[in-house]
Amino acid sequence: MNDVLSIILALAPYLIIVFALIYMFHEALGFIKSRDAQKASHSKTDGNRADKSIQSDVVINLELQAAERFVLYLERISPDRLVMRIHQTTMSAKQLQSEMLRSIREEFDHNLSQQIYISEGSWELIKNAKEEMVKFISATGDTMHEKSTGLDLSRKIFEAASRVEKLPSEIALQYLRKEIRRHMNL
Repeated sequence: MNDVLSIILALAPYLIIVFALIYMFHEALGFIKSRDAQKASHSKTDGNRADKSIQSDVVINLELQAAERFVLYLERISPDRLVMRIHQTTMSAKQLQSEMLRSIREEFDHNLSQQIYISEGSWELIKNAKEEMVKFISATGDTMHEKSTGLDLSRKIFEAASRVEKLPSEIALQYLRKEIRRHMNL
């Protein structure tokens, strides 16, 4: 009997530790389950707000990306950048005119789908800038003689652009920048 009692007394600290661990494990599981249930109930009420916030962030990012693309487009169709990018010394005036018009139209078509992410006002100004630049390049090119070089057309474009107070692309850029700033202040 003494042997059994001495064994029980020797194991008592270990048994106390085992029961304490079992108790703490049970309490921790209960805490985790209650926390998960609480999160689930909060997510149901806050879920719509969180979903809307995530959706709002996604929409804002798409709008900003579209605005960036149109800013780039408007910058690229400005007469000075257009001439500098496309002009080659061997081009005739008609070739340069044709390449400039092609570039304006292709870049516009490439960015066409982005219109759904910008305001109606911005879109109208961008379309107007494109059309006015096409008219501007066409009208300037049409005044050139058949034997005129690309350099002659480039000079004529620079001269004509310098006489215009604000090009349509600059007006659209200014409007788009204001719109972006308004978005950023929200």
